[in-house]
Amino acid sequence: MNHDQAERLLSARLDGERISPRAAAALESHLESCATCRAFERGAYRLREATRFQLAPAVPDLVDEVMAAVSAEAGAERSKVRVLRPSIPSRRRGMLPRLVPLVAALVVGAIVGSLLVGGPWRDPVAESALAAEDVSEGIAAAAVRLDAYQATFAMSERNLSPQVPVRELTMGVWFEAPERFRLDVVDHTAYPDPTTPTDLRLVVDGSDWYSAGPAPCPSATCPTRESVVRNRLPFSTTAPIPTDLVLPLSTFAQPDGIRVLGRGTLLGHQAVRVEVPFERAEALFPFLSLGGDWRPFFARDRVRVWLDERNWFPLRWDVFPAPSAERDAWELRFGMPDESAREAVFSAVALDVDLNVPDGSVFDIPMGADASDQGARPIDLADVSRLAGFEPVAPGRVAGLDRYRVVLPSGGANGTLVAYADGVAYLTLGETRTWDADAPFGPIGLQAEEIPLSGGGVAYFEPATAGAGRRLAIHAAGTDLYLESNLPRAALLAAAAELPVEGLPMPESWRVRQVAGATVQRVPLGGARELVPFPVELPRVLPAGFGVASAEVVEAGARTGVTVYLRDREADAGIGTIRLHLEPATSLPPATSATQSIVRIGDATGRYTPDRAQLEWVRDGLYHSLDAPGLALVDLLAIAGSMGPEPPA
Repeated sequence: MNHDQAERLLSARLDGERISPRAAAALESHLESCATCRAFERGAYRLREATRFQLAPAVPDLVDEVMAAVSAEAGAERSKVRVLRPSIPSRRRGMLPRLVPLVAALVVGAIVGSLLVGGPWRDPVAESALAAEDVSEGIAAAAVRLDAYQATFAMSERNLSPQVPVRELTMGVWFEAPERFRLDVVDHTAYPDPTTPTDLRLVVDGSDWYSAGPAPCPSATCPTRESVVRNRLPFSTTAPIPTDLVLPLSTFAQPDGIRVLGRGTLLGHQAVRVEVPFERAEALFPFLSLGGDWRPFFARDRVRVWLDERNWFPLRWDVFPAPSAERDAWELRFGMPDESAREAVFSAVALDVDLNVPDGSVFDIPMGADASDQGARPIDLADVSRLAGFEPVAPGRVAGLDRYRVVLPSGGANGTLVAYADGVAYLTLGETRTWDADAPFGPIGLQAEEIPLSGGGVAYFEPATAGAGRRLAIHAAGTDLYLESNLPRAALLAAAAELPVEGLPMPESWRVRQVAGATVQRVPLGGARELVPFPVELPRVLPAGFGVASAEVVEAGARTGVTVYLRDREADAGIGTIRLHLEPATSLPPATSATQSIVRIGDATGRYTPDRAQLEWVRDGLYHSLDAPGLALVDLLAIAGSMGPEPPA
């Protein structure tokens, strides 16, 4: 028995589930010799008590009554989405992974049939749902309180190469709200051959941004590359500040997908230990993109983070390989050795943490490097009307954040940018009175989700990505606004509702366009059902946090189809947009890729194209195409198997 198996059995036993005598004996034997799992058991019990979890009493005879009550609810209640959790594979190599969805519609332990391999599905994280919400809410609350920070971390990285099985580095982080930041990485590894060490530096001092590190090159010794940005836009995403190292606001913005493992003490701090997939926690690894040479990570590797329970800054994070056949194939593709799921392949451990304001000289920008200029011209609010040609929407406070800077972006007569900040939380508000493009203002796509604002009107929302915060566009009479923030979705929407404008729906020129000879019309999902000659099927199983963002009707000659876009409600998390296309057909279209495989989707035969992460099949005279760049085949199959004519809630 290994650590993972023991932790799962301990969690099941804590929940009051029956485990077999053989499993119980193996667990007790493992606990006798494993201090780590004994500590996990103690922490799990402490966590349950601290969060007031209780075992549910047995209700063996209430299923009929509960289901009758459910049937009596409104139709919308019968179509709630089940949440697709990351694949939980078998411990045996080569066995098909199983998916474990969270059944949202029921409050009793109903057994749901598996779409892929049969047998009961259970929710392994329901016991931590309340604690996960506490984590997200605690971090969001701390974001406006954390004004200064400095810390040193010891980092260990395994399997950079066969010649360098272990690498040791240190990382220094300094922060002063709202926009002063420094990150230093020093490589202490004794390399067997001449090698440029991965020494990195990133310094941000308001409108100036500097980075330095070894440039990519084909040899082991590489020159240092320096970059400087002057007149930087406030909270620029092209010259970013990786503040998740200080407070992981973007990583833990939503509770979906957070697994709470327990509580303990680290560096003298009371801390909570949580787990998310690597694709969700990439903001904790900004140094990977600053330069030098780093090992790769699998998107579903498990990142376990210790968070200080008072101020919520990270004290430690470790990466454990995901135990799956997909991960095994990834190792072969990247030339990685066989990595045990029990051993961390990367660790960052705090050596010291200090919440005092760093010395100002820490943020001095080195001189001499070639600089680029973002052209952000700081101005006084009193001068905006004269310089920009209009009086901007610029309240003194938005979302509880104070107005921080007002700038005219490059070509200032076209608009203004007002930044709001407090602690590590920020919001930027862009405005223009001359917008004439056939799309929302700012980096917002035509497939963005239309959201009603509590103050009236609508806005168009896109979740955070690796290179941008949560974004919102408002098209109003005489003006167009664009908001971007690291605040949670609900806080951003509340901020938009505070503004003294009423958002209008997309004009006709945005909603209808010609694409490759076809007419594409953005419509509400209900409108799509009225415009197409077939029932619109939607999945009932989706990745955690996903829902319908928008829909389009596509007309090409005599063919009419519908495309539905499904997105995470908070952050991309590496999956991206899930695209579902439906149209009448009796057979699959001709193949367009040399690499494809035949798969079964219920009673239908389908086709999988890995380079597009696309699953296609025809059933009952309807062609289905499902694709998502960040999902594996097993997840696409689970989504496809849950398709039905009723909409998700």
